Amino acid sequence: MKKILSLTLILVVLIACSSKPKYELEVNITNNSSLIGAKMELTQKIEGETVYADTVKIKKGNFRVDIPYENAALLFVTIPNATLMNVMIVAEEGKVSLNIDGDKVKIGGTPLNDRLQTFYNGNDSVSLLFNQLEEKYSKLGEEGLATPETGIQYSEERNQLLKKNTDRIILFTKENVDNQLGEYFFVSNYFMSPVERRLEMNLFMTDRIKKQLGFE
Repeated sequence: MKKILSLTLILVVLIACSSKPKYELEVNITNNSSLIGAKMELTQKIEGETVYADTVKIKKGNFRVDIPYENAALLFVTIPNATLMNVMIVAEEGKVSLNIDGDKVKIGGTPLNDRLQTFYNGNDSVSLLFNQLEEKYSKLGEEGLATPETGIQYSEERNQLLKKNTDRIILFTKENVDNQLGEYFFVSNYFMSPVERRLEMNLFMTDRIKKQLGFE
């Protein structure tokens, strides 16, 4: 009888574990054979606290990882020694895609991950604009055309880009303040922002965010 009870208990535990919500991370690697054999580190966090961690050895270019679903979680994917690979993904039930093509990374497959990828695309556009600005004024210096006036103009254009980028980040944070994306960006940027931007963010700060920032 004891053996039967023990087996029944084990069966119940196994069923309970298998029935827990999970989501699929589909990884596709192309044009980057150097990643085959590397280790992919997965760390899932809620409000900065790790709730799940695993390491997967990359054996082929296409594979799937089943990950326990924790509500309002973020998944951080890192491949040590691969400079391109350090990306944040939203934990959502369903199939989440991580596509690596050469040195370019793209996520998607679920609503919030599609939204996050659009934000990442904006980051790339901003980086390109900053690079173009640096090249423009560096060329003036190389050609001996730099003057105090061009220095002032450079500072003004750079500050305008910085403001537009900050506006973009705050808008994205506000639009997502009711989910894990907005909370992450709010908490990550709040104390680094100028006072006037913090006052702006205070207008849409939620009770959950107040708690995370230690205001309650």
